[in-house]
Amino acid sequence: MQQQAVNEILNLLPQQIHSFKGSEYPLPIKATFLGNKEINIPSLRQRLVQKQDGDVKDVLEPLLLAAELCEAAHEDKEQFFLTDRRVQSYVFRGSKWRAGWALVLGGEDQNELIEKLKERSFMVFTDSPDIPNTIYIGNRPTSPIYFLQLMVRYGLVWGRIAPGDDHQMGHFLEKDMPGLIIIYKDLPPLKYIIALGLMKLGAPAVVPPTFPFPYGCRVVADTVSDIVEQASRFPNLRQRYYKDEIISLPDYCNPAFEKEKIEAARHLGGRSQSFFCVRPAAQVGERLATIGQPVDDIGILVEIAAENFSDDIALTVEKLALKRINFLSGVRAYEKDDTFHLELGTGIELNEEQIAEAIYWGIRTQYPRLEQIAVRIIYDLDTLASEAGDVRTYKNERRRFVKSMTEENTEDFCVCTECRPFSLVHTCILTPERTGMCAARTYASTKAAAYFGSPTVPWQRQTEKELPMRLVFKKGKVLDANRGEYEGCNDMYQEMTGGELKRVYLHSLRDHPHTSCGCFQALAFWLEEVEGIGIMSRDSEAISPHGQSWAMLANLAGGKQSPGITGISIAYIRSPHFLKGDGGIANVVWVDSVLYNKISDMFSPGQKVATEKDVQTMEDLKSFLGR
Repeated sequence: MQQQAVNEILNLLPQQIHSFKGSEYPLPIKATFLGNKEINIPSLRQRLVQKQDGDVKDVLEPLLLAAELCEAAHEDKEQFFLTDRRVQSYVFRGSKWRAGWALVLGGEDQNELIEKLKERSFMVFTDSPDIPNTIYIGNRPTSPIYFLQLMVRYGLVWGRIAPGDDHQMGHFLEKDMPGLIIIYKDLPPLKYIIALGLMKLGAPAVVPPTFPFPYGCRVVADTVSDIVEQASRFPNLRQRYYKDEIISLPDYCNPAFEKEKIEAARHLGGRSQSFFCVRPAAQVGERLATIGQPVDDIGILVEIAAENFSDDIALTVEKLALKRINFLSGVRAYEKDDTFHLELGTGIELNEEQIAEAIYWGIRTQYPRLEQIAVRIIYDLDTLASEAGDVRTYKNERRRFVKSMTEENTEDFCVCTECRPFSLVHTCILTPERTGMCAARTYASTKAAAYFGSPTVPWQRQTEKELPMRLVFKKGKVLDANRGEYEGCNDMYQEMTGGELKRVYLHSLRDHPHTSCGCFQALAFWLEEVEGIGIMSRDSEAISPHGQSWAMLANLAGGKQSPGITGISIAYIRSPHFLKGDGGIANVVWVDSVLYNKISDMFSPGQKVATEKDVQTMEDLKSFLGR
């Protein structure tokens, strides 16, 4: 079989080297095996001829290199090649929320198999065209190399495997790459051996009983149900699990209603004693209590009894609970000028039970361990007058408390490992003045999720199944206030990375910067030549002064601790602690033009900050700054 495959690839091999666009690695498979060495096509042909009669495993490397060159020479290669941005999407948005990637090869009717794989939350790649919601890789004998390119870039970028070290690449992919191959039916010789090459580099496989090779991490399965069952068991895949009960909104609550346009036929509240408030309580009563008969004024008081239900969490839950009322059709709830407003559309009756259930289950769907929740809907004017003063006092004090929270006066920090499915050692630390780089989590919402659970439970590596998704910890002793080094943060990094990382600076790019996920809003990087900070916003089309695109910078940062670069949120840029160990906002010297328009108010008068429109090279930047 390998002789036939080699003869076919020799006939397909181009006379000159072509490459792919849109990647830091124009030939990812070549980078995996050869690093920075050049390919010599005559030598590659000679190697293939020499290996064609020996053990099939010995021909795999030159055959994979040749297959990549063949695909790079095709005019339609851009249809199938995964650019770095697409790879990042499949890693960040793909493996994080799915069981993994499944490449299905062979057979004319893959539809039933693929549907069952999608039911198991696999992202499916296939050599069969026109199957909805799949990634088609083409049906040439050399097409599987597009999936291999995805595999090896996962290792090169997020596994930090050095180019040219295919041995370590194989170990990494076998243990950690969230993908597998399913050979549904027997393949032509060349495609079969290329698939074996993917297996050699670490992809486990489900194969038919007629699989012709003695190699590879594989299981044999024949029927669709058996294939899917076996495919779900490989230890490199992600698992999704819940430690809490499954909780859902009532049938009459639907997030789609939040965008529904209504014409208010009735308006309640809007007066000085109208309020909506969520606050802690030592104990609570019934889930719903209605006080008085419906009038044009209203107050809703939500009390929650739970240990660690602090005022900053209460504020976060209050914003959530208010929005959940809008999940009711024809109902609008909002605050304006510190007063509560409730509008009902035409034909909508006031239903206190539905409002209370929307609040109760709306809170619990986000924080399932918050069980002791009581909703009081107040119409009685005397009770409103009495409660309104207390509520106003509480909300004002809470507002002052939350606004005053700093790293210095807060002992508890939070850690989030939600992005670990694709970012190997990323351990995100949040403080009152350092929002998560994804900006999807605040300090308070992360703390609430750590204490009270969350529906956001992505797939995890089986080796990290017991790793806490979110945690509250003591910051401990301050080791370096300027760069943001805390004893507790160092301990947390050591614990969460199995000792791989031992130090972290929350507010410095150099030496031991914060790790990066991949869903960061922006990237901050150190420009050594001018000793200043550069910032590029997500998916920017700009090129940095040192010649790097967004994709290149994202690859450099993603999933690891990379001295000189870290992911950041826009909110963190506005923090007084923003990279103060490197000079802070006053030492920002380059920002892409889109981001510049959003944060230019942060720069002091006379501060020189260039964009890609001002400078193109480092020499240009030096001249611009006068440094």
